[in-house]
Amino acid sequence: MCLIIKTDTPKQLSLQLLETAYNNNSDGFGVMFFNQGKLHTQKIVPKTFKDIEKLWSKYNNLDVPMGLHFRFNTNGDTAKSMSHPFQVLSKAKGDDRDMWVMHNGPQLPTPMIDNNKSDTHQFVKWVLRPQLSANPRLLYNAEWQEMIEEIIGSDKLLFLDGKTKEFVIYNEDEGKEIDNIGWLSNTYSIQPTGFGLRDYTYDFKTDKMAWKKNKWWDDDDDYGHYSGVTSSSYGNKWNNYSMVKPTDDKDKTDLSGYTSTAHYDAQGNVNRTTYTPKTSNVNGATFNSYPKEVKEIKNLPATLDAMYNGKKLNWEDICYLDADELEDLCEENPKGIAKYIQDMILGGKYD
Repeated sequence: MCLIIKTDTPKQLSLQLLETAYNNNSDGFGVMFFNQGKLHTQKIVPKTFKDIEKLWSKYNNLDVPMGLHFRFNTNGDTAKSMSHPFQVLSKAKGDDRDMWVMHNGPQLPTPMIDNNKSDTHQFVKWVLRPQLSANPRLLYNAEWQEMIEEIIGSDKLLFLDGKTKEFVIYNEDEGKEIDNIGWLSNTYSIQPTGFGLRDYTYDFKTDKMAWKKNKWWDDDDDYGHYSGVTSSSYGNKWNNYSMVKPTDDKDKTDLSGYTSTAHYDAQGNVNRTTYTPKTSNVNGATFNSYPKEVKEIKNLPATLDAMYNGKKLNWEDICYLDADELEDLCEENPKGIAKYIQDMILGGKYD
């Protein structure tokens, strides 16, 4: 899932904050703002953070409210066209105004009709545009907003209306207001919890970026990525995790039962190594340890692609949530959670 930053003071956004957001959400970057009588947007798929620095240097001295979006791709192409913001209304196409939107959340409730498109693209095409093109003022209608917020659950939408020059946030309370920064659609993208898969954390007090160091199960220096499988066959320390450690860490744990994989940063340097069990769990099912790069996952368990209670339950819906969010998801989607537990933890069928 992605990150939206809506700020009234772009000059106060530090490069450390932006770099953390990029490192955790590197599949697209975009900005939108209104300045000198015109609505401006620009979006890219950055190869490195320097691409974002270059783009941001064109706008960060402007004293106008802005929306920024860092994309973490869970569906659709990793392409400029799938980066945010998306255009909802266009004067060039006969609408009475330009309107753009940014989205953050697991999955918008929309039919995925067009190939290689994201859920945001499809939600704009099949839900937002048909209604707002007929009546753009619906954006400010309390009943319509309540309906959309109920439909999208905990997802967030940031609109920019080119006619009124206003930003409008749907599900604003699901995000967080940060002093001297602005509104963030979430903080797990830059301050990962123990359930998160993001590698970098940002400290608001010191304005510094660092590797996360979550101590999940004991007082050792080990920390890792949750695999989604519980097993006792690997011992007490390494059993439920595909470990992720900086390459300079000294660790004396026996890794003979694990396959190591080096991961590289944008400059080609090894920045971490993952260790994946070579064997199966106590139920005889193959141990699946999923990488951070969700877009590269080819064979997730079929149950996660199914529909439960009318809502699609993705693997990342589970792994990126903190305790409160997991509790909410259990209430919203009990059948999906029950099926997930059965298949992933109690030894159900594996791909």
